Amino acid sequence: MNHDTGATHSPNVTELRALYRAAEARAARLRFIIEARNLLDARTFEAAALEVLSRLADFAGASFAELVFPSSREELPVQLTVGKSTSPGSDSILFTSQDDSGFCLTLIGPPRGLGVDADDRQTLEVVAGQLADACNLQRQAAEKQALLGDLERQRSELAALVAQLIQAQEQERQRVALDLHDGSAQLAAGLSYRLQDLSARIGEKHALKPEIDQLATLARRSVADLRAAIADLRPPELDDLGVAAALRTRLDAIAGLEVIADLDAASDRWPTSAGIIFYRVAQEAITNVIKHAEASRLVVRLFEDGKGEAHLEVIDDGKGIVEECPPPVQMRGGRLGIVGMRERLALLGGRFEIVAGSSGGTHVRAVAPLRQETTSE
Repeated sequence: MNHDTGATHSPNVTELRALYRAAEARAARLRFIIEARNLLDARTFEAAALEVLSRLADFAGASFAELVFPSSREELPVQLTVGKSTSPGSDSILFTSQDDSGFCLTLIGPPRGLGVDADDRQTLEVVAGQLADACNLQRQAAEKQALLGDLERQRSELAALVAQLIQAQEQERQRVALDLHDGSAQLAAGLSYRLQDLSARIGEKHALKPEIDQLATLARRSVADLRAAIADLRPPELDDLGVAAALRTRLDAIAGLEVIADLDAASDRWPTSAGIIFYRVAQEAITNVIKHAEASRLVVRLFEDGKGEAHLEVIDDGKGIVEECPPPVQMRGGRLGIVGMRERLALLGGRFEIVAGSSGGTHVRAVAPLRQETTSE
């Protein structure tokens, strides 16, 4: 037996129209969601939120729309509104959405207005979620920018404090140098002159002549050592000419070593604190080479790279780092100096390393950012 089921399963015109309208409604909702997303992506949150809020009110048939979102840095929440309530106290809430961050979206319509069906409510939820995400991203960006600003201010304040600390240290060095010059150095020089005068007056045949000459020689060496110490405490070239000129003067005074100096003249224009610290680190490294390395060649480089960082390299061809030396010998030698160099670089936020040279000897590297000094209030 044959059955004709075509009429039963073929949709009539009314059903086709309903399906078409449902498809159009879904497409319209999708367009609405995409347009809202595009608006939020293309503009700042505050500028886009008002336009999206107005479109939400139109979509839901609301007479009044309110958006409350938290502001950054613990400030009061920000409120945006569209339209106005026609019957305060009797209007109905068509839609509301909120989250734990303080974001809240409310759509209000007249008491006899059309309700929001399930599909429209789902669309409103999606767009409200987009608003909340954009709000959170904007708040996080603002907080990040504020934190970066705070960090930059702290860096500036730290740079100012470091400059003051270094200046205080150098003033103390200068005071000690002046005290030595006016006190011990003068006494030692006076003693040297008196011994030389006494040696000349007693004559060559006097029994005490050799001993007095030895004492006069020791006195002269003491005067020379004191003057060298005074110059190391505060070299006048550092104030008058800059770090490169002061280092060059220090290197020119070295005897018994082949010295190669590659000193960038631009370093003389570095911030005062950076120039002083790099001079002190170089001074300590050079002293270690002269006293402990048994080297025949010394290379000193001072320069600034393209990233705004200062560099110092001190390279020698001496006996290198002796790991098997017992701790007391290390502490008497370069180890205390290494600690001092590392601590000085740390004041500038810099890095310090001392490694064995590629062909023997020792390679000292120091790097620190060059920050503009500011006055700390």
